[in-house]
Amino acid sequence: MSRGVLDGPGRDLACLNDRFITDLADTLDPTQRLCPHLQPFRERLQGELIVRTRQQQWAVTGPGTLSAEMRLAWLEQLLHLWSPGHLALTCVRHRLGQVRENHAGGLELALGSVIRQCQERLARSEALLRQRDLRQEAFTHVEQLFHRWRSGYFAAFSPAGRCYVVLEELRWGAFGEALRLSAPLEAQRLRDMLRERATLQLASDAGAATRTRHYFSHWLTTPPSDGLMDYKDTLSWLGAQRDAGLHPVSWSVTQTWQSVALGMPRLCSAARLADAMVEEVFSAT
Repeated sequence: MSRGVLDGPGRDLACLNDRFITDLADTLDPTQRLCPHLQPFRERLQGELIVRTRQQQWAVTGPGTLSAEMRLAWLEQLLHLWSPGHLALTCVRHRLGQVRENHAGGLELALGSVIRQCQERLARSEALLRQRDLRQEAFTHVEQLFHRWRSGYFAAFSPAGRCYVVLEELRWGAFGEALRLSAPLEAQRLRDMLRERATLQLASDAGAATRTRHYFSHWLTTPPSDGLMDYKDTLSWLGAQRDAGLHPVSWSVTQTWQSVALGMPRLCSAARLADAMVEEVFSAT
């Protein structure tokens, strides 16, 4: 029986709030093609968050029917309530800037206000981050996430899905901040370190050597568990920004309700999967 998203797969995802905020900003842009398959999941998650944050005023008309004005107002409240990280603020500012430029309608003043808030918070965030030891914070973040992976926190996801979830957690947190604000050479060292760690843990999960190849279904199959579809839908939602052509491995790992992408190798090793996912997840970071 499903326990709900927040008490099931969302319980162990620190990036969920930041990912939701950017998803909410995306819904304001009519040019964004949001996957219809995920709409029921989005509405469930939105409804659970309304209850969790005690913001019942947004549930008056039902979570699936909020107007653009209401969604923008809720987004502004969540930005204050959750204190999102550097990546979330960057994504929201970028998306709202596009909306204001092309599709503002009657929201221009409200959009401008939220964009200014994001810009001010980003400036403060970057100033503080540059005073800290980002490299050490990145290493600490990696250690924490891989300890959780080894300890079984993400065991209800598919083997490759566990890796993807960890990479997303890192992308939205301290590791991603270090990657974006570090010099190119240091950023490459961080990616190389992460690639090696992900390869070893994926191989450990498979009980095989790092270059032993398995058919792709070995990596993409979700183990039986309570709330299995919640885990599959959560993974699909986390990877909804991936593109089958640009990110074939990450797309195939997360969008298992569709056939795998043409660029997904049918036989793949832990090394091949980790290398591709690290490259795809952090290519636009």
